[in-house]
Amino acid sequence: MSKFLKVFLAFVGTAFLATTIHAQATIEEVVVTAQRTEQSLQEVPIAVSAFSDEILAERQIEYASDLQLQVPGLTYSADAFNGGGFAIRGVANFAVSSSSDAGVMTHVNGLPLGSTATNELGFLDMQRIEVLRGPQGTLFGRNSTGGVINLITARPDLDEFYGNVKVQYGSDDLKNLDVMLNVPISDSLGMRIAFTNFEKDGVTKNLYSKATDNAFDDRDSYQWRATFQWNPTDDSSLTLMHNAYDEESNRIQISGVFCDTASSLVQGCVIGGNQVFDAIHPMSNGSTVPALLGQAISFYVPSNLTNGAAGGTKTYQPTGALQDTYTNRPTQFFETNDWKTPTHDVQESLTQLIYDHDFDQGSLSVAYSNKKRFFYRDAGSTSEEANGVRWLPTMAALPFYNEGFPMAFSNEIIKPNCTVKDFKNGSFCPNGEGIGNYSLNPQSGDASHAGSKQTTYEIKYVSDLDGPFNFLVGAIDISQSNNTMYDVYASGITGNGLLAPGSIAGNYRDAYNGLIFCSQAPAPVGPCTAAVIASGKALVGAAGLAKAQFVASGLPGADADLTNVAIAYDMTARIDGLYTENFHNVTERYGLDSAAIFTEFYFDVGDQHKLTLGLRYNEDTKSIVDNAYFYKVPLASNWNAAVLGTCGGFNKVNGAYIPKSISSISATTGAVTYNDSCVDGTAKTAGQAIGSTPNTGAANGSISLGALPADNANYVANNVSPIQDFSETTGRFVWDYQIDEDTLFYMSYSQGFKGGGFNPPFNAAKFPNTEFVYPSTEVKAVEFGVKATVPEVGLTANASFYYNDFKNYTISVIRNETGINEGLPLEQYGAELELYLAPPTVPGLTFNAMVNYQTSEIGTFSMINNHDIGLHYSGKTAISSKWHALKDSTANTFLVNKDGFGALYAKVNQLVLSQAGAVKAAVEALGAGATADQKAAATKTANFNTVDALKGVNEIAYGIYCLDPNNDGDTADAECGGEGTPLDATDDKQSLVQGDLLRIFPFEMSSHATAYGERSDVCHILTALGGPNTCLTAALGGTATSTLVYAPDSVTVSGVEIAGPTGTLLPSLALRGTGTSTQTGGICKLFQAMTDHGSTVAGTANELTIAANEVCVETLTESGKWISTGFATDITGNEMPFPELSVGFGIAYTAQAGNVEVTPRLDYYYRSEYYNSVFNNDAYKIPAWDEWNFRLNIVPTNGDWNISIWGQNLTDDRNITGMATTGSSTSHTTNVWVREPRSFGMSFGINF
Repeated sequence: MSKFLKVFLAFVGTAFLATTIHAQATIEEVVVTAQRTEQSLQEVPIAVSAFSDEILAERQIEYASDLQLQVPGLTYSADAFNGGGFAIRGVANFAVSSSSDAGVMTHVNGLPLGSTATNELGFLDMQRIEVLRGPQGTLFGRNSTGGVINLITARPDLDEFYGNVKVQYGSDDLKNLDVMLNVPISDSLGMRIAFTNFEKDGVTKNLYSKATDNAFDDRDSYQWRATFQWNPTDDSSLTLMHNAYDEESNRIQISGVFCDTASSLVQGCVIGGNQVFDAIHPMSNGSTVPALLGQAISFYVPSNLTNGAAGGTKTYQPTGALQDTYTNRPTQFFETNDWKTPTHDVQESLTQLIYDHDFDQGSLSVAYSNKKRFFYRDAGSTSEEANGVRWLPTMAALPFYNEGFPMAFSNEIIKPNCTVKDFKNGSFCPNGEGIGNYSLNPQSGDASHAGSKQTTYEIKYVSDLDGPFNFLVGAIDISQSNNTMYDVYASGITGNGLLAPGSIAGNYRDAYNGLIFCSQAPAPVGPCTAAVIASGKALVGAAGLAKAQFVASGLPGADADLTNVAIAYDMTARIDGLYTENFHNVTERYGLDSAAIFTEFYFDVGDQHKLTLGLRYNEDTKSIVDNAYFYKVPLASNWNAAVLGTCGGFNKVNGAYIPKSISSISATTGAVTYNDSCVDGTAKTAGQAIGSTPNTGAANGSISLGALPADNANYVANNVSPIQDFSETTGRFVWDYQIDEDTLFYMSYSQGFKGGGFNPPFNAAKFPNTEFVYPSTEVKAVEFGVKATVPEVGLTANASFYYNDFKNYTISVIRNETGINEGLPLEQYGAELELYLAPPTVPGLTFNAMVNYQTSEIGTFSMINNHDIGLHYSGKTAISSKWHALKDSTANTFLVNKDGFGALYAKVNQLVLSQAGAVKAAVEALGAGATADQKAAATKTANFNTVDALKGVNEIAYGIYCLDPNNDGDTADAECGGEGTPLDATDDKQSLVQGDLLRIFPFEMSSHATAYGERSDVCHILTALGGPNTCLTAALGGTATSTLVYAPDSVTVSGVEIAGPTGTLLPSLALRGTGTSTQTGGICKLFQAMTDHGSTVAGTANELTIAANEVCVETLTESGKWISTGFATDITGNEMPFPELSVGFGIAYTAQAGNVEVTPRLDYYYRSEYYNSVFNNDAYKIPAWDEWNFRLNIVPTNGDWNISIWGQNLTDDRNITGMATTGSSTSHTTNVWVREPRSFGMSFGINF
């Protein structure tokens, strides 16, 4: 049966029920303002649910998440950052951008509230809450494509003085005080004040034994509202309302984290694995991977992970200081083991001024609203008790180690002195203020902030003419200003910021040396594009600012003729740090100016028919000032005292100034060879220091190589205006047919609009043709509905059937590794039913129920699945078999051509293993009394002799040999590129240095799992770290019965195969280029050498079968055959991540017991299972759940007090409201949001 037919049958059934039980009478009327004027709920041709203050109390609707239990088609889920939000009929905000708008707009007294965290605000002293389902674009405007939540606050009653006080106590030491006071000051002036204070211990327990703050996950907030109403005449009123909310709590937004520990660092957690609370693979995240590359930790594999051949027959048992105990590790929801108590601070205020005036034939309303909001939250990661990895003992000798490794944790909200733009962020904040923690294990944390201001003006006039025609006309203006930031901190990247390891620093040296070399090009040629030349000239110009300092230093060769180019080369040699050493994404300002005019015309066509025609023109102007920082600028410090005489200063070679730290610079390729005494992977410098701000004359001489990117730099560079207009005309047409006075049938066609916005900042040079601006969302909706009452049985039944057709339903997608927002086509269908029964034959009995069925179908659309970028899980073997997945230095996953990488790594490993054997023999031959210098010289000679021996069969060896064939440090006789002119792209061949071999890390080898829930096959080569070798055979010091390493052709060392077609595994970790060297640095440099020298090496062709002129890294405009950032998954026909079915009902009965009325009430809610993403993977389904709630009210017949006893989630289930699986840098963990566990409480109230 088709989805459409199922929904149609559901509608027919509900409509039949509603239309066949009407009778000629009336029941109690519910008044709503769904059409911006007061009307009976049963006369409004809109699907709307309304809850008075009494109903809110009876049904325990106290917070946003409670509404979903009572409203069909409404869901609510918190998130990890800004609180959470509503979705109606499967419409929510899936965009990731500071300029993105909600799909369901929250209004207060009919005026848009703007950005807010609804899960924080309680429903204090409400007159009514209305939930309008379906697009409300005409009357409620922008961002109401799914519907509107309208919170209507109680106004002063000028007739009498009264008030109430309620105190509440419940589970987890819940304490709540509510006070309301209504004061008629005069016949025309009144005041109403309401206050609430809420305190509660957190349900989440921090298991960290060293935690000093026991207030983990506590809530502490208060809210107050003052409303004044002045009625100068019988026909006019002026209402002033001010609401303030303040919270300083320790909320932890996530209820738990699923992880089924993976075998490979590429996975981290098994993708689609069991929903358990195991530890992540300890080498897989954005803290441990950089720490590993920085040689601050040893590679570590928990002992319960398979290691070796398929089937997991081998197990690596770690020894030494590394632990596998995981004491106090969380094992269930509402448990964590964090080193830091989270922070959750909110201050929000709302002021409204509303003037209403009634005329003889209409009413006028003029309104002003001003909202301000401040939000800040931060949180930490697991402590050393739940993480088995430890820093190497050698780290204790570092100058910045302080009984633990430092982690930068600063932003301008909590540390105003730590300004990013002034190079004072994190470790470089003065006096060490930017360090958040010193830890025994790699740790991390994050922080987010949002500040907003919104001012709204609205005027509307509603006619009340005597004839068959009436109308509404209005205009609204909204001005909004937001500032946001999101930071990610990790001790591993802090360490690399203070002391960049050779593998990463070498990448930056390559990139910056290339810029300096290209700065001298007279015109664009080869890799020296116009943009690269301009960047190089800027770098050299900035270096020239230090010339006076160099000349004054007295260093050799630093005379008045010293060139800026030489200074730049010297600075690049001294690269030893990175800034910023944490991820910092900031929107300094997002501005919105929105204006709209709207009107509706109402025509009574006879006694039973009415037509409504509405139009609205909306124009949004959005502007943005933003930036993103992470490892943006390399840092350099002075040469340390021990090598200053050797490395400091300059030599003059053929009239050119060359830094003493450099042995040679190739005239044709720009390749730089360093003096080993100065740079042996790591520069021999004073080093970066905590509290030493670059460019301020610090004692260590810390300087930045260039400036930080300017705000909006990516927009400016690509001629994209940071000011964009989004406008649209929307409307609605409604026909309603009053079958009789108790039954209404309606049919409507409506449109909705949500303005587009700006995608997060990204490097357009790296990711060409990626859109900076995403389009507006448009929806066309058709709805049929029936509203009926049956007074003699006390029944109200409302049913609706809807169809939505979306153009550009905005969703965050992965394009070129960048998360941007795009619009997909989408169709939705659904049916809803609401029932309320209060039978007059059974006084005191009430029953309410709701049923919702919805489904959706995505149109033609494809997007990259962040958890399956190579389509290995999708069964697309034609693609997946050609690509190997691995991680880079930031722990992000990418793809590399499997055959090409296999051939390349086999040649790298052949050279490395051969050199290792030669060096061992050479050093042993020196005898026990050899000095360190003698050993270093022997090592250098043995390495070169091996290169020389393999240069005829190994392209990588030839790439090293051809730069310096005589091993004398002089590249004048270079064989690669020597036959051409400088920058001649047709002749230049890629040269290599020994350090380039460190762009691939063999610690772990892996193959990709081919089904969700499977682990990867893995092996390890850890001999350099004192561990085992489970990849190679015994002849090469391994334990494998045959080589497990893949290569398209067999490659041997001393006659023993080290890689071949029978192998299946390849390295899990490699470095890519950074900055301007994306296509030429890292393993792209090795790729170039393999393709360049294939024809030179005797007896071999181009073994990669990839042309030398192919682009290395895939972009949107060029198809990379060597590195790919992912292949799109076709999601055409998939469903959106919302439950198809939800059912709820409640029953209450009021009985007289002596002088008191006792009302027990029982509520039930059920939600079906559904997918947690648009990829519709069964492995990631959110399970179905239900919830039972109970309340007992006791009210005296002639008294002013009341008692309530309540219980929520009586079965103590863990009801999951949302799941989100994170990306590769956070190990593919799955964050889970769960409704709170079972709780009980009691309240006592007094009315006076």
